Amino acid sequence: MGFGFLLGLAGDRMRSVTLLLGLAALSLTAMPASAQRTTNSMSAGKIQDLDAPCRIPFEKLKDVKTDAPFSIPAAINENEKLAGNIRNRYIVADLNSADETGHCRGVTEYISRLDELTEFPRLRKIALARKVGIETLAKETPKSLLDSEDASAEETVALTTELEDLNNYLEQVHRFKTDHVVKARVHNGWCVGQTLNFCEIKDGKPKLVYRFVTSSSRWQQRPNNNYYAPINVIQNRNWSSDRRYTPADAKRDERMGGGRPHIAMFENGGRPIEMPNFLHFLPDKGYVGERANGIHQIAGGLDSGGTFGAPVSLGCIRLSRYQAKLARWWTPRQAKFFIYLETNGYRNYGDPKTGMAKGYINPPPVQIAAPEPRRPENFGLFSIFR
Repeated sequence: MGFGFLLGLAGDRMRSVTLLLGLAALSLTAMPASAQRTTNSMSAGKIQDLDAPCRIPFEKLKDVKTDAPFSIPAAINENEKLAGNIRNRYIVADLNSADETGHCRGVTEYISRLDELTEFPRLRKIALARKVGIETLAKETPKSLLDSEDASAEETVALTTELEDLNNYLEQVHRFKTDHVVKARVHNGWCVGQTLNFCEIKDGKPKLVYRFVTSSSRWQQRPNNNYYAPINVIQNRNWSSDRRYTPADAKRDERMGGGRPHIAMFENGGRPIEMPNFLHFLPDKGYVGERANGIHQIAGGLDSGGTFGAPVSLGCIRLSRYQAKLARWWTPRQAKFFIYLETNGYRNYGDPKTGMAKGYINPPPVQIAAPEPRRPENFGLFSIFR
């Protein structure tokens, strides 16, 4: 469903200054987890050429300023105060649900192992030497983990930071973990194939870290209609009401270039509904696109009607519950966000017998309705409207 909100900007004392924003996407009804098929094995449903989605900005997506693909430096975060690995993170939305042959693509999610993340180079070495999982080190101290009593202050500080981030991940993200999703080409008549890909430049090459099923605008899109800018920037990182924002979260946010404990809301005709883990994005400087959308968790956190993977929202890029929390935890503020779609690949319905996409059908207007929601704790700095 669509929503808008007024975003509070923080001053010295977090005084709210409002910006009027327009439509974005939210689904109101959560269906059982059976609405999508999942798999228990992270290796099941292997993705050919795993890093291909992360190369889209540099191979397929045209920069409207040059009519040529972007360069790799365009993906680098402009905040020079961030750690190098954090600056190298970017997001790619591949919103084509159908491939070049007209077949719906289906989706197999991908989630990197914890010990593969660039947050934990020291903990990874220690876990490997001890032949244990990296999560088993969470409650140890830097002193107990360091081999030498004469470890430098710099090494101790670095290991302390890794332990803080590990514990923060386990407490605020991992406890919501579910199996990664595998969806067929056509699910309940929907043409499935849209993905949100979280990428990192490693050794000068684009590498995939996470691949999640997603859904974008329910109305037909064309590359030149300027609804989605080809390159965007993550402007703000907001929170959710199902977990408490702690001092540890504030420290993590500081390392990620900024983040808010506040909750973005959808007005819904006077019945406000939460948009959990809302990552507000804006067109990058000099580019044109809708300024009201964000990446966020679907209401209820589950695949409503099995529609994930097809364009069904009113503009926002939606994720499931665990995936949205992981995206909020991993993505730095000011990260670049590329959006790629082709008119022929942007399809909403498919033939379950052949797997072929059907012609695009624009839906009728949606009448928004929902039960009275619980008022979130951090509602005060957010106003909402049509």
